[in-house]
Amino acid sequence: MVKKPRVVFVGGIESGKTSTIESLWSECVTDFHQEKGSYFFEVSEMLVGREVVDFEVIELPRINFTSTAWIDKPNVRYALESADVIVYILPCDDSLINIRKNYLEKVLKNLNLKEDLVFIIGYGMADWILTPVVARNLETAKTRQVGLAAVSNLIQKTNIVFSEFSSFTQFDPTFSVDSIVPYSNSLKWNIDILKYQIWNGIVLSMNNFMFDPDIPTVVLSGKTGCGKTSTINALWNLELATGRVVSCTKFPAVMHIEDNFDGDYISFNLVDLPGIAESMDANSIYRKFYYRFIAKANVLICLSQADRRAYKQDQLFYSDLIQNGILTKNQNVILGINQADLLFKDKDHPDGIDLHTLGADNDLINEKELDYYDSISSVFSDFEKISVDSVAIYSVLQKWNLISLKRKIYNLL
Repeated sequence: MVKKPRVVFVGGIESGKTSTIESLWSECVTDFHQEKGSYFFEVSEMLVGREVVDFEVIELPRINFTSTAWIDKPNVRYALESADVIVYILPCDDSLINIRKNYLEKVLKNLNLKEDLVFIIGYGMADWILTPVVARNLETAKTRQVGLAAVSNLIQKTNIVFSEFSSFTQFDPTFSVDSIVPYSNSLKWNIDILKYQIWNGIVLSMNNFMFDPDIPTVVLSGKTGCGKTSTINALWNLELATGRVVSCTKFPAVMHIEDNFDGDYISFNLVDLPGIAESMDANSIYRKFYYRFIAKANVLICLSQADRRAYKQDQLFYSDLIQNGILTKNQNVILGINQADLLFKDKDHPDGIDLHTLGADNDLINEKELDYYDSISSVFSDFEKISVDSVAIYSVLQKWNLISLKRKIYNLL
């Protein structure tokens, strides 16, 4: 059974819920109906680096902040209690933030919300701050240029909203200032950031549904472009999106793998993480993914690629995990090296060689294994399980040594 995530929009009168939903998914809605004051949208959208995901968007009746009757309207209680993501639309010109917060907090405290709920505040109508004169004339700025002072003012107001709503961590432990997204429908400004935050909640719901805490977990980590996703595709015959130019994995992907190998039935969670060292901003965004899943790994595959000798980013990444108690010496680690075919490309062999013709003891292969181990082993100095035998070199392109890698993984489960 495939679980369909649910995103619920709430807000007061003329807050812009409908126009926001249109800005986000006008071309992705596959079905729509209205029922007792609520609007239901079936959305089918390609999540970057994942796949086409079907989910439900519900726009609830507008909130009357002077009445307690809103929660008793049809669909409201059920929609909120079944929501994976709640998006509260708060206009930037609303001066009654404390009243809005107190009302919502009282309502949500009396509901049986999901434990992994994601709560987002869409700080809408930002054009009133970014282009105030034009906005008051109900027009869109012709140049669509936004001044630095206006953005600074908006950031300050966003911080004020967070300080007011900071107690909402009781509903969503991940709620932070990043959960408050200023945006403008008329300027088409920051809509993509709001969508990304909603995608986060959708992916979290999907991953939590797929993750089975009663079976082992294998996690792949490594720099962008080293071939984590293509390795998964090759080992377990999957078709996840890959790309050599840009990072295709923007969100962690949790899969349930069942396999028969050497006569044994094997079942485990498999997690494909976004690449490390993609950018400073990306590392900050992805950190919560790294911490969450690497802490659960029975086997962590630290992946590199054969044509690289710079491991500083890898060292910093794994050192951070160890120092913060995320990665411990009780966990099993494989030092994987993909793209072994690149070692054999030179002017005499511009297309490389057939790796299947190599003998059992090749100097270039041995040198690369020692290079990676010697460069990264200092980080794992307290990890008695890690040795040069923990290194697994292979080539997805030539399907070389993949069975050896799979055997090494399964032996550690």
